[in-house]
Amino acid sequence: MIQVTLSYKNREFVQLEDSFLAQIAENTKKLLYALLEDIYDLLIQEKGHFRINLDNHPKIEVEGFSSGLQDQIERTLRGEYDYDY
Repeated sequence: MIQVTLSYKNREFVQLEDSFLAQIAENTKKLLYALLEDIYDLLIQEKGHFRINLDNHPKIEVEGFSSGLQDQIERTLRGEYDYDY
């Protein structure tokens, strides 16, 4: 199971009220899923969590996945496509 939480100004949101931020958040989720499509089967086997920070310095935090899978996720997010299937 994959859980995605959006964070803005140190508050976590399931749904953003500001339509502009909500649109950015939704596009960010879609891009995240597209980036991780190759390892999606591995992702759904674990109970991990992505926290997408939308503040001045946007970042994606990865938590709760096994260390090997977390390394693969982080390499993918950096653009290094060297998978250990």
